[in-house]
Amino acid sequence: MNYLDSVQKAINLLEKNIEDNIELNDIAKTAMMSLPHLYRMFYSLTGHPIKDYVRKRRISVSSEHLKNLKKSIMDIALDCGFESQASFSKSFKKIVGVTPKNYRESDMYYCFERIDLFERVTYMEGRELFERYPEVNVIYVKDMTVFSYIYKSNRLEGIEQDAFKYVQQLIQNAKLDNKKIQCFGRNLNLEDDEVSHYNSNRYAYEMLIYAKGDLDFTIEGMEIKDIHGGMYAVGSTQSDSDKEIISLWNRIYSEWLPKSLFKEGSHTYLEEYITYSQKLVRMKLYLPIERQLKPELIKIEEVESFQVAYCKVFGLDSLDKADKTLSQWLETDSSLDCTNSNLYVSYNYGNEDKVEYWSEYGITTGSNCKKIHNPNIKRKTLGGGLYAVIETKAYGTLIGVLEMIHRWIVGEKKYILDDSRQWFAQYNSSPFNSNAYEVTARSYIPINERSK
Repeated sequence: MNYLDSVQKAINLLEKNIEDNIELNDIAKTAMMSLPHLYRMFYSLTGHPIKDYVRKRRISVSSEHLKNLKKSIMDIALDCGFESQASFSKSFKKIVGVTPKNYRESDMYYCFERIDLFERVTYMEGRELFERYPEVNVIYVKDMTVFSYIYKSNRLEGIEQDAFKYVQQLIQNAKLDNKKIQCFGRNLNLEDDEVSHYNSNRYAYEMLIYAKGDLDFTIEGMEIKDIHGGMYAVGSTQSDSDKEIISLWNRIYSEWLPKSLFKEGSHTYLEEYITYSQKLVRMKLYLPIERQLKPELIKIEEVESFQVAYCKVFGLDSLDKADKTLSQWLETDSSLDCTNSNLYVSYNYGNEDKVEYWSEYGITTGSNCKKIHNPNIKRKTLGGGLYAVIETKAYGTLIGVLEMIHRWIVGEKKYILDDSRQWFAQYNSSPFNSNAYEVTARSYIPINERSK
């Protein structure tokens, strides 16, 4: 017996009847196993008891109804398979944490995705990671034949939304059912010869329409192409909030990835657009990954002191403000000598107190800055002493990398953190290098040898 096939058949039957009551014995018959055996195998392969899976999926469906339909809570409860509004409200609050009424009126977002065992990648070595980031799944996406449209614009802001709206019109013109297709998008880099004085469209975003099964239809204005699949870390978020989308990308790339046993893959990034009654309701973000064959090594180094020029800002939004202040200085000070300088960043992480939270952006070899005309830019000394050091890709805010170093220090038991000195991450590229794909970061955590 192929247990994967059997349990997936059970999932498929559950999904077809997710808003109706269906006997578990009938599901067991479809899966061709006894009910006790189905209980065990379902939990083993999905990580959820079968009844718990049904409840979470019904709550997930109802959460979309609450946000996008004007139906009463009672009608939504009955539509989603609950016997009464009271039982629905009790289950909803237990799973989501608030009542259906409060959820409808809030900015909260709950989603429990349907499970496809043939997409899901099992990585039991990351169980701790899975429990900490339950919203991030690792799946395998097959190669896809898709319809493609490349949307070009002279501005980067809002290009994704504009491209989506344009292609949605093409889909409606072709009279396609949104439930039978998947809509993906990805940013493209235009070649220099594609951007000229006669064409101000400097940015491009490609929309990809995938239909399961044979392509027995056409979409006027779109061409057919093949997209290579691969392994992805996938997260889901509300579509109408740029802040939430950026936050999720950062959570997956900056926190989840450095802590995992994966590294960034060479296949394409993807964003999936999920619609409800032709309205965009949420997005799924796909980070390409592959298994990390050679773990990055932490080294102990004696670092000599060096001069830096920097901007330090306080407050929860200080990271963005410090970045903008330093960038403006670098771009406008014509007397600045950045020869052999590198960017560095440091901040007070783990503290949400607005008074104590600070962020710092600067450049190394601050001694080259003979005279600083900007009152927001200061000069000081960094380094000088023993550091735990690791070189990685520039994983956003580097939170995952910092936590990895801290866990290593705890496990080694040879060193202790030195709070009297400042940690920092130094980037290997020039301040004027715009190619983010070539940038790596060396993170330095100050330590002392533990007394014997």
